[in-house]
Amino acid sequence: MIYFKSGRLYFLLSLLVAVFVISSCKKEYVKYPYNDIERFTVKDANGAELKASIEGTDIIIYYPPFQVVPDLISPTITVSDRAVVEPASGTQVSFKTGVTFKVKAQDGSIKTYTLKPAINQPNPVFTVGDSRLGDVLVLSGEYMVPDTSRTKLYIVDKNNKETQLPGSSFTEFTASQLVANLPTSIDTGSYQVKLKTNSLIQLKGPIHIAPPGLLLGIPATVTMVKRGGILTITSDDGSLKYYKQIFAKASISIDIFTEKPVTIVSITDKEINLQIPADFPLIKIESIYLYDKNDVMYGIVDRSGNGIQVTE
Repeated sequence: MIYFKSGRLYFLLSLLVAVFVISSCKKEYVKYPYNDIERFTVKDANGAELKASIEGTDIIIYYPPFQVVPDLISPTITVSDRAVVEPASGTQVSFKTGVTFKVKAQDGSIKTYTLKPAINQPNPVFTVGDSRLGDVLVLSGEYMVPDTSRTKLYIVDKNNKETQLPGSSFTEFTASQLVANLPTSIDTGSYQVKLKTNSLIQLKGPIHIAPPGLLLGIPATVTMVKRGGILTITSDDGSLKYYKQIFAKASISIDIFTEKPVTIVSITDKEINLQIPADFPLIKIESIYLYDKNDVMYGIVDRSGNGIQVTE
């Protein structure tokens, strides 16, 4: 009987010790305080893995030159044991400086990291000269990405209005040439030339854009004109509007040595109307000359070999 009480007492004492030990272990447990980004990777435009350099709280990604720089990335992120990151690994985020990632340790402490893309591309270098409307603008230089979806060209007027020009051709990208058409819809004058290749921008100028070359003609369907009638010269490309204020006089070639004056009835952006004199010779008109008020010739309309017959 005494033995049984002693055994029971021993069991109770052992149980109390075990409870105390377990209670003591719970009190000594410490939550993990680690909140580091240990690895941060993205895929480049070709699918190759790019590993970020973690410097302090900066996430620096050196992006390869001459690749399309993405607007969005989905990074793969590894953080400290028992920590979580927000946005989570694989989440799509903007690929730009200032995007942040917050790593929360098990103990609740937070460290904030900042994304800093480093576009590993040299600044474009180019030269460009004057041109005229309806012609082309030629850039020659280096480090222009040879892809018109990634390289954009603009001209900037005196009011800082930008007009994008379509690139039409490239050569090698390390010693490249960009050729872009100049539309007749813009004005003449001085412009800056703005080149954007990937995220890099270079500004050159000013350059001067002159009026287009004057292009005049008479429709092939016009084969005769009456004495005293109207002969219309047309400008299908719109170039006449830049020269119409210049023209003050006109004449028609009678022969290799002789011109006969004719009257300019009207001039618009698209046509010049001439009145054929009532006594004009009954010949074929092959050459028409246009002069300014100082008798300087500014335009010729030539129908040599396919003249316009003057009739009664």
